[in-house]
Amino acid sequence: MANSQQTILEGVRDALIGATDAGSRVFLDRPDRLQLNELPALLVQESPEGEVIEPATVSGLEQRVFSVVVQCAVAHSSTYASGARELGAQVERVLGVPSFAVPKAGRTRISASRIVIDGDGETTTAAREQLWRITYFTRRGAPETAS
Repeated sequence: MANSQQTILEGVRDALIGATDAGSRVFLDRPDRLQLNELPALLVQESPEGEVIEPATVSGLEQRVFSVVVQCAVAHSSTYASGARELGAQVERVLGVPSFAVPKAGRTRISASRIVIDGDGETTTAAREQLWRITYFTRRGAPETAS
């Protein structure tokens, strides 16, 4: 059984496939640079800040807040900023609704958003980078069971 973090990342990716202008170009933990023919695209990965774990409650549950970054990447052009913002808005329409249920409904919220220009390499891209926080509960020693 996958741990809760992997389940959340895969759930975010799966929810976004086909739901935005990126179509099926939604990549999880992708280490390679995007090519021009792969844009627009969404990159989903764990945030560098990772996960915050609160102490166990009386019932023995730990509250965890898992941070996920979604990069809404578009090809660099004179309209890159508006294109990246529109792709970001499409992501918000999927992940930001109260009914989004990974792992349960009402536990996902956007925390920050910014434009990022990447001019390194052959393909210059612009991206709307969004930081999402997903809250779940688990029992100490059972990271694969999120509730």
